[in-house]
Amino acid sequence: MKLKFSSVEIKSDLLPHNENETNQYKEIAGYILDTISENPYFDMEIDDKILYFSTIFTTKLIEGIVDNIYSYAYSRKGAKYLSGDASMSISEAITYATFNILYNVKFSNIIPFRSVKYLGTIADAMIDLTKEEKLRKSIGAEGGLLFINIRSSMNPRTYYILDKIAKSLMNIEIVRYPNNYGVVSLITREDENLKETFIYIKP
Repeated sequence: MKLKFSSVEIKSDLLPHNENETNQYKEIAGYILDTISENPYFDMEIDDKILYFSTIFTTKLIEGIVDNIYSYAYSRKGAKYLSGDASMSISEAITYATFNILYNVKFSNIIPFRSVKYLGTIADAMIDLTKEEKLRKSIGAEGGLLFINIRSSMNPRTYYILDKIAKSLMNIEIVRYPNNYGVVSLITREDENLKETFIYIKP
């Protein structure tokens, strides 16, 4: 499967951390979206075997998920009938496969949290950076944890994507702040292109 990939970084001190400042997240999300639109994307290809393997680690094990990913990516007719569980698993599979391809992250080092969110866990997954040298060096970290939030939107409307970015940042800061790292994996579609952007939050 082919997609376009890009990444941006923001410093933690740009984000509000007081309750009376939470309304600023929408404004910051707008700034991030502007940065993403100006950022160059590069072509990336995910081998079907890696994609299939990554589905094993998603929250829901769904039969035929790789076929559904292609429907999702290329807007085939069946995509609109996908359940929330299917779309959630698709975005997780793509994100985990991307970490594996770009940073050589072992699937076994990605700890998913989504199935225990009702216990108060906010992030979707976590990676121990001390175990992943390439990823750690890539984001300029010496150690710590990387908390992951995964969001996808096939709706191209700007306000819809802004809302997803703002809510993801707000949620991930609850577990990341002050000393760890965060990333929002944002998967969108533009025309016939599937795009993935990693928004890194650094302390």
